[in-house]
Amino acid sequence: MLHKIWEEKTKAVFVVLLAVGMLLFISIAVCGDYYSEMELRSERIMTVVGCVLSIIGELGVCVLGFFAYKKLEKPVKFNPILFALAAALWSYSLSELCMGAFFIKFYPLYNIMGFAIYAAVFLIGAAAFKRPKIWFCVWEVLFAVYSIAQYYLTKFRGAPIKFTDFANLRSAAEVKSEYKLTASFTVICALLEIAVVLFVTIRAELRSENAKPRLITLGAVAVLSAAFVLISKPSYDYGVNNRIIKLNFSGDEDWDTSRRVGSMLMFYYDGVYNHVQMPDDYTTEKGAGLTEKYPEEQPSGKTPVIIAVLNESFSDFSHISGFNTNKDYMPVIHSLSENTVKGMVTVSPYGGYTCNSEYEFLTGNTMHFLPLGSAVYTNYLESDQDSIVRALNKQGFETVAFTPCGPALWDIGLAYEYLGFKTKYFGGELGITSNELCNGQLPDHVLFERVCELADNRDRSKGIFFWVTTMQNHAPYNYEVEGGVELTDIEDEKAERYLNCVYQSDKALGEMIEHFKDYDEDVIIVMFGDHYPHIPSFSEKLYGGSLSGLNAEEYSRIHQTPFVIWSNRDIGSKELTDISLNYLGAEMFKAAGLPLTPIQQELEHIREKLPIVSGFGCRTDDGVWHAVGDDLGEDYDSALEEYRTMQYYRMFDDKRRIP
Repeated sequence: MLHKIWEEKTKAVFVVLLAVGMLLFISIAVCGDYYSEMELRSERIMTVVGCVLSIIGELGVCVLGFFAYKKLEKPVKFNPILFALAAALWSYSLSELCMGAFFIKFYPLYNIMGFAIYAAVFLIGAAAFKRPKIWFCVWEVLFAVYSIAQYYLTKFRGAPIKFTDFANLRSAAEVKSEYKLTASFTVICALLEIAVVLFVTIRAELRSENAKPRLITLGAVAVLSAAFVLISKPSYDYGVNNRIIKLNFSGDEDWDTSRRVGSMLMFYYDGVYNHVQMPDDYTTEKGAGLTEKYPEEQPSGKTPVIIAVLNESFSDFSHISGFNTNKDYMPVIHSLSENTVKGMVTVSPYGGYTCNSEYEFLTGNTMHFLPLGSAVYTNYLESDQDSIVRALNKQGFETVAFTPCGPALWDIGLAYEYLGFKTKYFGGELGITSNELCNGQLPDHVLFERVCELADNRDRSKGIFFWVTTMQNHAPYNYEVEGGVELTDIEDEKAERYLNCVYQSDKALGEMIEHFKDYDEDVIIVMFGDHYPHIPSFSEKLYGGSLSGLNAEEYSRIHQTPFVIWSNRDIGSKELTDISLNYLGAEMFKAAGLPLTPIQQELEHIREKLPIVSGFGCRTDDGVWHAVGDDLGEDYDSALEEYRTMQYYRMFDDKRRIP
């Protein structure tokens, strides 16, 4: 019966089914901005509102479809050009649905340009093939996969798909087990739309056009594509200058930007304009000369134990705003005072991209000059790199990378090779037999105990540098964690679990310090957090509103994590609040009594003017924060350009010399 209706009433069925899918989107997209806010406050409210609007829309379409069905007498073949435009509109709409976006953009040209990307793809098929149905189906599926991937990736890490993510697929596979693809109302709607549109595409009868109209269509696509390219840069600049496009802040800003501009158009902008730029008037000699002016100091002859710990997602939310707990969740760090340098260090990532924090600490380079969304290990490391690891190798140290992660995560196996580590332990190679878990991960204290054991049994005729990365505090926070820390003035289950993870990390640090306190050798322990966890419900409560729209100074607080440098000998005591991660390696060298490398000496010179340089912005010595791309003033711009030139030489110049 249904098959007969389809054959006889093609147009009516097409109108009904396609309209059902489209109205399903419209019913949610109409309340786009409210949709995202309700998601954070209550999934149930969002679901009820969305369902009610969808049901009303679908009932209305069914009524209209019934009357359309009554009017038709014979089947209709569709123009493939018009069908291509309809498929493009559906694909464009689906991506906006999955991002919870308002359909009408803040700058209407973004609507036209966003739709044009999809339209060009489908029109090429309509022009190139007499029977383009397979082409339509393939691209409908690909765009649907892209849209749903956008939804889940934004949920998991708080930021949408970036152009550079395609280089990080292996890393995604490493951590995929941490997240579960649960069916939400949005995904169910998207899957229903996919099924409807594929069914319509497969069953629709398309006219077979001759060569002339197809060539005209192809020519029109070429002309419109050229116009798109010409207008894309001015439209991008317009968005940046008017803060519609917000760059180099948190993943929340990236998500907000994608919603306001359009998912696919922002993906295009990211791939075309968000890339490494060569400094003005750059030459190899200019880049090399910035560090050649400094003396290469001789090794000090010291052989300390240096343990540098990048603690996964270790942060202090009270730095954003105060809140109350029944007990101190960071008692060890708060109590350290003798032979301790501590404070808050500014890091580039938020909610992920640990490898970027690793890179900044180990090299002294900064994400400030690299594209938003870059994963430096997978995107830019293709050969040996200058690093503090190589500097320690030259001073006779044994250098050891020690991580519970697998070598494929961010390609750290290859990255550690390029950075100069002599010895590398990954995952099952750590020699840990304990099955204990904390937050579903290897506990910090178990990891630290193994490091202490290796330090105790090492060759004591030379120094040793341990680079330790943890996983205990990695999201999602789905496990109960011992510690007894409770929030007393804010209700947030995930945040409370996270604070207990922090408590356990702090405790593990205290146990490691106790182990080395009376050691018969000099010991330096450095620990810092790589980024804040993505717990937007808690962050927004502390900020008193959405993370979107914060300026560079306000955003800096969610990019500043605790750090501590402790020693069992006298290194003095001080607190630092005006330091970024790219400078922290030099502070570690100072505490260990080791000579600074020429690179570190140049960084100390730049630091005088720019005490904080990070991926989302920088702070000048007058205390003013600036977003990436801001005019800092002649002196500061000169210092920043000097830094850019040195980094470009160290990272990208084929003629560079690796010390």
